Amino acid sequence: MNKFIWFLTLCVGLALLKAAIVAVVAALMLAIVIGVITNPRETILFVGTCALSCVAMAQPVACVIGVTVVAVVLVVAGSARKPRERLLLTSKGQSH
Repeated sequence: MNKFIWFLTLCVGLALLKAAIVAVVAALMLAIVIGVITNPRETILFVGTCALSCVAMAQPVACVIGVTVVAVVLVVAGSARKPRERLLLTSKGQSH
């Protein structure tokens, strides 16, 4: 009977731990949603950084290759972009 009570206590403790973990995950998800609404750029950068660090820990070679490919694409796309003309609020003949 003593082992049964110990086992029952262990099960209740694990259920409480699971409920606490679910509550923390729900609070984090809510915080991310609020962050995306209020500060989208910073929140997306934070989530991207977390994802990149997870990939770097799990598969370092794939992460290095992926980051290199993205960097090369950004450099090539940046050099191919034409500079835009400035839009003026007045016509060319007017000056203030």
